[in-house]
Amino acid sequence: MTALFGLVAPVFALIGMGALAVRLRLIAPEAVRGMTDFVFYTAMPGLLFAAIAQAPPLRLVDIAGSFLGGALILFAVALLLARRWLRARLGDAALFGLNCVYGNTVMLGIPIIDAAYGAAGVATLLAVIAFHTAVLLPLATLFIEADTGRGPLKVLWAALLGSLRNPVVVSILLALAWRAGGLAMPEPVHRFLALIGGAGPPLALFCLGATLPRPSGWSDLREVALATLLKLAVMPALVALFASLAGVHGLAFSVVVLASALPTGANAFLLARHFATMMETSATTVVVSTACSIVTLTLLLGVLPR
Repeated sequence: MTALFGLVAPVFALIGMGALAVRLRLIAPEAVRGMTDFVFYTAMPGLLFAAIAQAPPLRLVDIAGSFLGGALILFAVALLLARRWLRARLGDAALFGLNCVYGNTVMLGIPIIDAAYGAAGVATLLAVIAFHTAVLLPLATLFIEADTGRGPLKVLWAALLGSLRNPVVVSILLALAWRAGGLAMPEPVHRFLALIGGAGPPLALFCLGATLPRPSGWSDLREVALATLLKLAVMPALVALFASLAGVHGLAFSVVVLASALPTGANAFLLARHFATMMETSATTVVVSTACSIVTLTLLLGVLPR
């Protein structure tokens, strides 16, 4: 268990360093914003483009299908729970559902999978990343927009525009197009992307800690506790079931289940802030699920095949 914790501890130590640096005012907010923009608009898109464009054949049916199958079922269950039990409006229910299924697969998932399973694990994770953001964020946006009473075409157009403004989604789409065209990666381009992509994971972890949303209070703890439980416990169980039924085993099984157990990603909070709804609940869920995942991810690493 000590060795397993040793895999996870450095990742969360970098997150803690970022949070501490901001708390002690060692780094100005403008510097944090600049680093975060570099990660979001340059480093991670470059890393993902290079990795997906040059990866072995992506297992989209069994790997990505297992992940999305579990995520979509849990999203529907969370949506119904929020509507019936929490008495939430459709838009709020959609954001609650997103908190339950949208994981931090890039900023947190890539470093943890790389530490635990190496390059082969990251290559497997790419199948999840390729459709994670591109499906779940637009899905939640559709329900939120529908709650405004706008027409279906306007709802679809708003969801599409929101996805195309995300550089991670754009880099994935461009990489898939590059693969479809059968284009070779020129060596200077490969080296350039390797340079900027190499800075992505460690800087992303530092920036994640520096920019973790700070809840202004601890209201709506019932929603936060339920979302954290569904995200860290129920979703991995569902994905493990789907993966078993799809015949996924070995390293691929471990990666897809571990990816499903990642804490709620900050993009869920950013969407809540964009629509000015459930901001405090979403922010608290990101913080609480990230803290709890130190334990749950360590336990999963201990039981999953290596």
